[in-house]
Amino acid sequence: MQALRTLAAATLLFGAIAPDVAAGGRNPGSLLLYPVHRSGSGFFTIVCVTNTNTQPQNPVSFGGSTSVHFDYFNVTPNPANPFQPLNCTDFDRHEFLTPADTLCVLTTCHNAVNPQGQEGYVVVRAENPALFSSSWTFNFLVGSEIVINASGAIYSLNAIPFFGLTGTGNPTDVNGNGRADFDNVEYQAVPEQLIVDSYVALVESQLAIVNLTGGPRDLNTLFFSIWNDNEFPLSATLVFNCWFDQPLKNVSPAFDENFLRGLAANDPNELDITCDGLGDLETGWALIDSIGVQLGQSGITFATDGAILGSITAGGESLLGAGHLLWESLATQTNGSVGP
Repeated sequence: MQALRTLAAATLLFGAIAPDVAAGGRNPGSLLLYPVHRSGSGFFTIVCVTNTNTQPQNPVSFGGSTSVHFDYFNVTPNPANPFQPLNCTDFDRHEFLTPADTLCVLTTCHNAVNPQGQEGYVVVRAENPALFSSSWTFNFLVGSEIVINASGAIYSLNAIPFFGLTGTGNPTDVNGNGRADFDNVEYQAVPEQLIVDSYVALVESQLAIVNLTGGPRDLNTLFFSIWNDNEFPLSATLVFNCWFDQPLKNVSPAFDENFLRGLAANDPNELDITCDGLGDLETGWALIDSIGVQLGQSGITFATDGAILGSITAGGESLLGAGHLLWESLATQTNGSVGP
């Protein structure tokens, strides 16, 4: 009964859901994270954000209007290591949404211009229209993106929403650090683990992951718990900074078709696409967990557990048009943030 009363109170206060539930639901929020963008140089990304507050404006009130702050986090590729970009810079824009307004932008036009193109991720925060660059709780934003890669493959992703937790119309930057903190005080926490619910190795999907703990050059170590189609356990580790979007088989051979087919513990009947009773393609699933963040190349521990979010994408060259958000654990952590 006490749990029901707590949930009811949280619903009244925050509008839809208890604040300690991980981000990634289908409810409007005050901050939206888009796990991937590709801008220019043969790529095409449309980012859309919608204000679901329909309260009309009047001469003395903004009504259901809000400002929104776009942060484009653009990475500088590292030819020596695609998982550790040389830099991750923030380019921002401010827009205004009237009640029931939808804004869609082509990131090539809206983001900073670079002849070689840009890639990374996007964050959109609700801001008080009366105070420039002052984020506020306004749990009415929804959004999605459409990405077309260089091969013409098209996929769509929902934005990942975060609830503002300071009460409607109140500033979210409680600690005054200029960042959006996913600490269950300013915004809801991030999930402890991400889940790749299934993958088909031959399809060669890509994995996009955003680091939300530390700075753009700080190194986050990921631990992958992987199971093949016969529940055989495998594992892998990967060190990255800021953001990456790379083929799963580059993350670990455990995601590669030939490697999985050569395992003795393989189910010969899984994924029969010719209907002859014999399996044709290798599949599996995985848990992703951060096991620590260090300050750049120093070896000094910044955090023993990092915050991450991500998605499956079609990558930059794939002919397959498919993408989806990763599943998320109910367990959460509170050391994630985004900002300049």
